Amino acid sequence: MAYEPPETDKLIAILRRGHESKDLDYKAAVAWDEKDKNACCALVKDVLAMANTLGGFIVIGVSETPSGLFFEGLTAEQADSFDTSRINRFLQKYADPPINALLRKVSHDGRTFVLIEVPAFSNTPHICRRDLPGVLTTPTLYVRTDNNESAPVSSPADFQAVIERAVRNRGDALLSSFRSILTSGTVPREPSAKEQFAAQRRASEARFEQLNTLKHEEPVLGYFEVSLIPERFDADRFTLDNLRTAAERAEVTYTGWPFLYFDRERMERTYVIQDGWETFIQDKDLAGCYFMDFWQLRQSGLLYYRTALRPSAIPLENGAAPAADVKYLAIYIAQAIDCLTRLYNGLFDDNEYLSMSLRILNTDGRRLVNSGQGFMPLWTAYTCRIPEIDVERRFPLAEWRAAVVDHAVQMANEVYLRFNWSRPNLELARSSIQRMFERRL
Repeated sequence: MAYEPPETDKLIAILRRGHESKDLDYKAAVAWDEKDKNACCALVKDVLAMANTLGGFIVIGVSETPSGLFFEGLTAEQADSFDTSRINRFLQKYADPPINALLRKVSHDGRTFVLIEVPAFSNTPHICRRDLPGVLTTPTLYVRTDNNESAPVSSPADFQAVIERAVRNRGDALLSSFRSILTSGTVPREPSAKEQFAAQRRASEARFEQLNTLKHEEPVLGYFEVSLIPERFDADRFTLDNLRTAAERAEVTYTGWPFLYFDRERMERTYVIQDGWETFIQDKDLAGCYFMDFWQLRQSGLLYYRTALRPSAIPLENGAAPAADVKYLAIYIAQAIDCLTRLYNGLFDDNEYLSMSLRILNTDGRRLVNSGQGFMPLWTAYTCRIPEIDVERRFPLAEWRAAVVDHAVQMANEVYLRFNWSRPNLELARSSIQRMFERRL
């Protein structure tokens, strides 16, 4: 089932519910500060308990008074201190298996509130793995009680409820985990979101190797590879129809061929796989350069993309070393970021973090060139001395969208440095990207 984040009006309805429950907890206005471990771990206990019960929301900015709840809101400084990745990094130190909460900031009646969405456990309940005297103990299974408090599981009814939810989610295979909880206080570690996305990336790489018929050209053929990776892993997060709509939305042509090619007519080029969509095209263009497009878009939200470096995907004349074009590297990167913003628009909340992992493969001995008529050559033969270049950036979707060109220039700079161009001409990269977006190449 596709994940659909609550819309603003739904979040406000949750905010204004006006009474605590097993799936809703109110907290007074406060700034997030890891130095205050007691306050941070008190919030961790609530997250653990809520995740082991029904999931739900923790609202920051509502205090309890003798006359009832007071919706005071947070100051701008307090609200700015809350960040999804920052809280999750702290949370992962205490939760086993890890919990990936989602943080949202909501404005209502002129005040700002933070809502932390806590997912209910999917396979294995979350055990507290570290102590903080007076706040947390390990190994402990925390739950939300009938009094709407976060406490260690103690009553048979609460423990039975956890077992029933676990069995429904995972079936008989989970019983071994509960035996482990009862006998040793620990549970087998579930793979993290990062590990599960990495496994999908490896499967995509293997699929590319299976389809690729140009292995004999690899001494001169370079590859540009991009992985777009969400923060939270859910293998069935999106439907195939969701993905088709997203891929079609992301297909934009700036240079005569779209970055993400989606063939609506020829299903031998773009087709459904078990858990997503795939495209594979391999040929030569009129200039004799290898032309290749391969991508997989998974129901988890992962996009894996690989293409042959163009236009310098063949050896230079007179047997010179293989090359990579300085302008087209920047353009590749900018198109990848533009694709990210279009692909995930409507699939993800603007505040959700997305990582872009960029690799350039077969780079050892490859040198930068500035090709094309009327372009000045580079001053020297800037040459890469490592087999591959890796650059990764992680931002909320809204931030990726707000500064596509700036992010592309920064990532291009990281690539140039690995070609030993210590003081790269970033204005060349910026102007190439801007000309590309203006369709003037």
